[in-house]
Amino acid sequence: MSDSATRTPYLLCALLGLGGLLFGVTGPLLSNFIPPIVRGVLGEERTLIGLVLALDNVIMFVLVPWSGSLSDRFHARGQGRLPIVLAGLVLAAVGMAVLPASPALGLAGLLGAMVVLYAGINLMRAPFQALVADLVPSRFRSFATGSVTFQMCVGAIVFLMLGRLLGMGPAFLIAALSVLGIALAFLLGVREARDGRAEAEAAEEPTFRALFGAVGAVARGTVPGLRAIFMAALLLQVTFQGFASWFVLHGTERFGGRPEDMSVGFIAWAMGGVAGALPAGFIGVRMGRRNAMLAGFALMAASFIALDRVTTLGPATALLALASASWTLPAVNAYPLFIEPVPQERRGVLAALFVLCLALGGGIGDPLNGALFDLQGSYRSLFVVLAGYTAAAFVAVLLVPRGAGEAGTGQLAADQGATKVQ
Repeated sequence: MSDSATRTPYLLCALLGLGGLLFGVTGPLLSNFIPPIVRGVLGEERTLIGLVLALDNVIMFVLVPWSGSLSDRFHARGQGRLPIVLAGLVLAAVGMAVLPASPALGLAGLLGAMVVLYAGINLMRAPFQALVADLVPSRFRSFATGSVTFQMCVGAIVFLMLGRLLGMGPAFLIAALSVLGIALAFLLGVREARDGRAEAEAAEEPTFRALFGAVGAVARGTVPGLRAIFMAALLLQVTFQGFASWFVLHGTERFGGRPEDMSVGFIAWAMGGVAGALPAGFIGVRMGRRNAMLAGFALMAASFIALDRVTTLGPATALLALASASWTLPAVNAYPLFIEPVPQERRGVLAALFVLCLALGGGIGDPLNGALFDLQGSYRSLFVVLAGYTAAAFVAVLLVPRGAGEAGTGQLAADQGATKVQ
């Protein structure tokens, strides 16, 4: 075996990790500033505010499957997925640059800037995920996704601080320049191999038919382990969304502090993500993806049970950092396990399905948790609920057959049934 096949491609993984930096750069700023921007334009029309804030999800569910399928077509034609990724990055940079000034043009200006921004971010999601699988040898994909997660968490911390220190305008401008820098780095550093083996008829399949075919394959369990890992990824996102959406309300009720005091919990979670992301990738490479996910879910469940028992915010922040570091184990290894058995010519549409799975987890988590808290009349059970989701995800990973989705098994799966996910 050659050295190139056994040596960890650190530089490539660091370069591709910049895709995660994009989400770390944009996500915190958008979460912090877009709601007040929209309220400033619409006033206290809360229903309208909610409709405008839902624009991101609408664009995601339209663009992600379309761009994923389009990237499969580009790949089949020898054009590669990178042009779509670069187009998305440029659109996102333009949207970030113009968004702070857009309210001066009224609602139409604001909506136009948001459409450009969200179109750019969602255009590149699925092609970027597929590109990671295309470029990184199977054995090292967990480390590559660890690099993506690491840079996302670092970017979130840095740009949260910039937003507070500099205000919206300068922070958004720096973010736009950063996104352009990511696009330039990809343009100069990423080289895609042209693969003539892709099937032209699959590449020309209508977008949503391809997506529905992929959903059907997952639902039927056509590819061993794919349905179980889909459920585990869904529950992982439900768990994360539960913390992100409800911790402030839980903390103020339970610990008696102000809402702003609960920000230390989010900082602890981000720091845990930074500390755990790269080790999670190494563990996935050394121990196997399935084992790494099982260990992560077990540690998360233990952390949440402990969080339910502590009585002050100080110990809770330490346990939240541990829970987040544990979260990186399934978060980093889920996508490599999911995408491994997928033939290269179908990775775009299956990457889109994975992205939409995470979006679905976020979408169902909030109303589900809200209903549970309504039944109890309290937010006190938050971490018990999260431990329950985590335990269910642990069981889902147990249902993944040993060896399925592990490094080096993908080509065999592709050779045995390239049409199984169509």
